[in-house]
Amino acid sequence: MRDDVLEYSRLQEVQSMRLFAEILRQRVGSPLSLASITRNLQIAPATLKCYLSILEAPCAVFLVKPWHHNIACATLQAPKAYFYDTGLVIGDEGVRLENFVACALLKHVEFEYGVKGKEASLHCVRTKDGDQVDFAISEIPPFGIEVRDLIECEVTDVKAHAALIRFTAQQPETASARLVGDLRQPRELELVSVRPAADWLARLSA
Repeated sequence: MRDDVLEYSRLQEVQSMRLFAEILRQRVGSPLSLASITRNLQIAPATLKCYLSILEAPCAVFLVKPWHHNIACATLQAPKAYFYDTGLVIGDEGVRLENFVACALLKHVEFEYGVKGKEASLHCVRTKDGDQVDFAISEIPPFGIEVRDLIECEVTDVKAHAALIRFTAQQPETASARLVGDLRQPRELELVSVRPAADWLARLSA
């Protein structure tokens, strides 16, 4: 990563960017607040945005932006950052699973777009009242942007995810899945399919 970064930035920025990358490694799956990182590193927000762009350029980091019917509203919400290499993630098993799923879903939507010509994109879902779902796959059919899939990740099989059920009820054409890393038996909950993460991901387009 250091060698790649040097292609896009000056040598004296490498140490600051290294600290920024270390913070990102510890905040995978959380809303990315550049304002809070600015306070920690004493670096201007505009500079951090530049660092983030540099880390995205060599495919070290990618952003998953919030989904909203109104695209302008979505841009006002903080995205989540993930690493293409899950081995770089600092966190528990749940965080690493979420990063792995994010990589698989990104590969899927890029295949859908690049090979099949579908206007598919990857998002997260988060509301003002704090409800959130890890991932949403949207596409643009003839009558506007719609969510096609909602995906939540869990390490172990736990009780139904209330926010996932709520969002699914609001999007009647949406297929919702709770992907569990350690699942003994697939099952159906209210509006939601509970599946082993590996089996569900293996059925993706790419």
